[in-house]
Amino acid sequence: MLLGLNRRLSEPSMIMPLMVWSTTGILLTALVVDQVRLCVMMIFFAIVQMGVLQASFRQFAWLAGYCVFGYAVILGVVSGYWPEVVDLRGEWIQWGLFSAMVLAVILLASEISSIRSQLSRRNLQLADIVERIHDMAVKDEMTGFYRRRHAMELLGKACGQAARGAYKLGVVYLDLDHFKRINDQYGHRVGDLVLERFAEVSRRHLSGQDFAARLGGEEFMLVLPVSDPEEASNLAEGILLGMRSQRFKEAPGLIVTVSAGLAMYHREETPEQVVMRADRALYQAKESGRDKLVVEQGA
Repeated sequence: MLLGLNRRLSEPSMIMPLMVWSTTGILLTALVVDQVRLCVMMIFFAIVQMGVLQASFRQFAWLAGYCVFGYAVILGVVSGYWPEVVDLRGEWIQWGLFSAMVLAVILLASEISSIRSQLSRRNLQLADIVERIHDMAVKDEMTGFYRRRHAMELLGKACGQAARGAYKLGVVYLDLDHFKRINDQYGHRVGDLVLERFAEVSRRHLSGQDFAARLGGEEFMLVLPVSDPEEASNLAEGILLGMRSQRFKEAPGLIVTVSAGLAMYHREETPEQVVMRADRALYQAKESGRDKLVVEQGA
């Protein structure tokens, strides 16, 4: 433990080795005493308490068997070498009493261990439920992207880091072209498939500290910590190209394009201001023919 080697073990607390070591100690002590042998063995119940909250039933059963059998071996050794100094009948009666007490204590300890395991499982289930609820609150169910409110909070933190010079920050505002027409012509099921496919394509291009958000309907935002504006532009162009090349079995003739606007964060600027500039660049992309990325002037 002083060297930290126990951290490499599956059970860093080493409860089982400690209980075995302590049990071995009281067995050796019981071998060399005469009148208080049972009193010495009673210390075993204090040892069991060490593992009540961590050891399994199998470990308790093994330890109990080791102690009871070891006690019997000690009585066999004593009766073989020093029969004249002990009351063998009384010693074996005490051994039987001790064995019965060990059985009762082990059953109790295993019950406590079982309750502990159930609580542990319940805690894991509760943590999983809490995580799911959190995801439902901050992530869009269809795309897995962040919702607007949480995305703006994350954008605020990213802007703070960019202002301190950690990186340059690009914000891309995207819109699926003629999405309403897709829903009207092919149905909402195909529209949902388009949204899911866009999420897949975007994830293939995002990495590291990048994140995406669904701002509503067919509008999305990418937040890209980059080293220069060209890196952000290339990433956005990659998503546009990847989406343009997608084909859908449910709608063989459908080609989906995306318009996007890119704005780079300026120091002392609020998150809302950089998003607004990206939105203006997106508007220019739509006005100039769609299916393109427009980089906001001065980015």
